[in-house]
Amino acid sequence: MTGINDPEAYAERIAESVKEQAEESGGSRRNFLGRSVLAGGALLALGSGTGLASEHEDDELEADFDDVAGTDIDVLNYALTLENLENAFYREGRDMFSVDDFAREMYDKNLDGLSSETAEEVQMTYDRVEVIGEHEATHVEVLGEAITLLGGEPNPEASYDFGVDTVDGFLATAQVFENTGVAAYAGAAPFIESPDLLGAALSIHSVEARHAAFLNDVNGESLFPDAFDSALSQEAVLDAVGPFTESDGGE
Repeated sequence: MTGINDPEAYAERIAESVKEQAEESGGSRRNFLGRSVLAGGALLALGSGTGLASEHEDDELEADFDDVAGTDIDVLNYALTLENLENAFYREGRDMFSVDDFAREMYDKNLDGLSSETAEEVQMTYDRVEVIGEHEATHVEVLGEAITLLGGEPNPEASYDFGVDTVDGFLATAQVFENTGVAAYAGAAPFIESPDLLGAALSIHSVEARHAAFLNDVNGESLFPDAFDSALSQEAVLDAVGPFTESDGGE
């Protein structure tokens, strides 16, 4: 897909692909996004460090979907709902914590009081978290622009209460959000018809997985705990992030 490093061009390409697909199918499309039956449901999204662990390994890879009505704009707005939350979370974290805050919580010293090697590690962690936040902001920009080009109304950013007041809490919550994001895109991808929309979803999914692996490592867990990642339904994902949302952004 062209324009992958240009958010506006990328959004235009997604919108054109969706329009072409609709025209070719006479305006009809397969239903998308159902309710997945996973061991533990939404609790899996918040119940562990990776957010995806299951006590029932045989059930972990099974997801039964019952089709519900929806459009490509609904798919994009579903993704945008999660990206809005992540974007707001990292923006709030950037405003709340400095690199010295990271150093003090990780090593009980200011950055200039650490050895050069340790200071470099702290700076790298801080910088990578900042890059993750930039990625989420770009995801919001692309998805919102694509929805607008398709004649839809992008879901606005809601008001959130993340309940985070320490660097440790911020990094732990970031890990949960990124792993939930991986599961959300995995759950939605099979129900997308437009090739470029599917490509966009998978390209975001792989980036979310890289974020999740890094944050798993920062929090002392395996970068890649399983051979397969689980998928979560729309309902499970929205239930998982619901406790952090104070309003739906439309108020």
